[in-house]
Amino acid sequence: MPLPGLASSLARWTVTLKFKIIALAVATAVLAAMSSTELALTSTRNDLQRLLLENEREDGERTAALLANKLEMLEVTLEAVARQIGPADWQDRASMTRMLLGKPALGALFDVVFAVRSDGTMLARVDKGAAAANLPSVADRPYFVQAMKSDRPVVSAPLLGRVSHTPIVIIAMPVRSADGRTTGVIAGSLALRSARLFLNLASTAQPAGARTLVMDRAGTLLAHPLPGRVLGSAADEPGLAPAFARWRAAGSAIDARGFAELTGDTMVSMSSIPGSDWVLVHLTPQAIALAPLAAAGRTAWRATAGVGFVAALLAGMLAWRMTRPISRLRLRAEQLLDVDDHAGDGWPDESGEIGGLARAFQQVVEQRRLRQRETQALLKQLEAVLDHAEVGIALTRNGHFELVSRHFCRTFRCDKEQLLGRSTRVIYASDEACLALKERARPVFMERGAYAGELELMRHSGQTFWAHMRGRAVVPGDRSQGTIWTVEDVTEVREQRERLAWASSHDSLTGLANRAAFEVLLENASARADSEPFCALFIDLDRFKQVNDTGGHAAGDALLRDVAQVLADQVRKSDTVARLGGDEFAVLLHHCPVSQAQAIAEQIRSAVVAYQLAWEGRHHSVGASIGLVPVRDATTTATEVLRAADAACYAAKRQGRNRVALHGPG
Repeated sequence: MPLPGLASSLARWTVTLKFKIIALAVATAVLAAMSSTELALTSTRNDLQRLLLENEREDGERTAALLANKLEMLEVTLEAVARQIGPADWQDRASMTRMLLGKPALGALFDVVFAVRSDGTMLARVDKGAAAANLPSVADRPYFVQAMKSDRPVVSAPLLGRVSHTPIVIIAMPVRSADGRTTGVIAGSLALRSARLFLNLASTAQPAGARTLVMDRAGTLLAHPLPGRVLGSAADEPGLAPAFARWRAAGSAIDARGFAELTGDTMVSMSSIPGSDWVLVHLTPQAIALAPLAAAGRTAWRATAGVGFVAALLAGMLAWRMTRPISRLRLRAEQLLDVDDHAGDGWPDESGEIGGLARAFQQVVEQRRLRQRETQALLKQLEAVLDHAEVGIALTRNGHFELVSRHFCRTFRCDKEQLLGRSTRVIYASDEACLALKERARPVFMERGAYAGELELMRHSGQTFWAHMRGRAVVPGDRSQGTIWTVEDVTEVREQRERLAWASSHDSLTGLANRAAFEVLLENASARADSEPFCALFIDLDRFKQVNDTGGHAAGDALLRDVAQVLADQVRKSDTVARLGGDEFAVLLHHCPVSQAQAIAEQIRSAVVAYQLAWEGRHHSVGASIGLVPVRDATTTATEVLRAADAACYAAKRQGRNRVALHGPG
């Protein structure tokens, strides 16, 4: 059998009941083996994981104890040196320098050793076995202040060295005189990026991806495999952030007993370093930490696979033998699609469920034939009703037309054959328009079971028109059963409505906004004036009456139309120009400061003065008296703004006309 035919046969067989029963038997056998293995593995895994975390915690505590011993050794060494310093050494820099140079143990343990007097003045400093001349004051350093008040060694917080400019930590030992006064401090500094302090961490062999860190109570990193991360924040360390956040939330406790846990994909252990505010942190990727558990799991699953295969094979063979009658029933049922005479022999002669299914099949087939005849009769009756309706009606399902009325076809200038079975996309001008209707209609259908609205559709010829569409689901809440749509051409009604709406808000002579529309815009702008200040202009044309008297009303109308265009050309697209009546105009300047409004008003005045109307051999011109009102208060009404603008315009006329007057006190 060719490969495509074999693949098709296998695909058909995998959806049969026989296959599902066999698959169920096989799956049951496999799942039984897997469940047993999983239960055993879960118990073992939990025990091993507890042991692993306990070992990790103990390793962390041991390493922390080693670091504590080293820190104690450093403090003891400084304390021993402090006891050997006499009063005369504090009076002589050379003597103190010789004293420090004569202690080779200090050079082996510390990067820099220095002596500081009680006032913070550095008396001597030895850097890597050599006396250094740079002796900065440390009076402001917190560790020095603390050491002067203490009788014990003080370990500083991590800081940047004033000479080395690198991250360091300092151990300071106060030196007391015979009478108990603190005469100075002996201190040693250790570079955090060197291995001198945390040598054990650098030399410890670790698996790939594992990291050992040291941080203080504030979360500042003192030791890190990457030197650039020293003095960084532990909160930014990959894998540590969740455990660090919980530790901080619990009060950053420095406990004698460490802990270890699995957080995300990382195993984290934290152990306090005794005698300090430091915490040792060890991070190991979970995949590495749990590698032994994974290996044990793989071994167990390989054994499970073998047992499961044998069990599945036996269960599958038994299920196949028991389901052979089902295959015969399926083959006979498939023949129902190929012959007209559905009664006859060939059905499995079985007892029980298989025989009952065979008899039920014969009854179902006969009932289906009767219902098909009834459905065809109902469809013909429905088509007759639709064709006599005076509105376009269509039944759609799954995005395709199933029924359309004669009036629906007349509306779209096409035949039924050009719509039936076609996608509903053909009546929309674009894919975007079709998708937009679906997005609007879907939530309405889900809530109310019906939709109504106006939208632009396309006839079969490609001509677009406006239609009012109403849709109702055949079964509310189940659009898969189909949707009934009615369509009415409302192009002329819509155009008439738009003409009436435009005429109600625009001046018929100039095409500008009329007084009523302007007052609505002004009222809305006034209500938002607290947050969106604006300016309003009131413009009255000078000498307009002379134009009417000498050139007639036709000349006056022509001049008003031209001046309206001049005004519109001088303002921004976001501004509004309106004719209030006669030769009175107004401008609403949104988001416009007073200085800019004055400039625009002067620009308008100049443009109006520069304009001339050539009419029957004569030239007519006018001026513009402009009142400007700035509005910053939302309590101001549109009537008050117009009254103030009119008053300012009147003031401009009193001052000699053809000028801009700003409304204000007095």
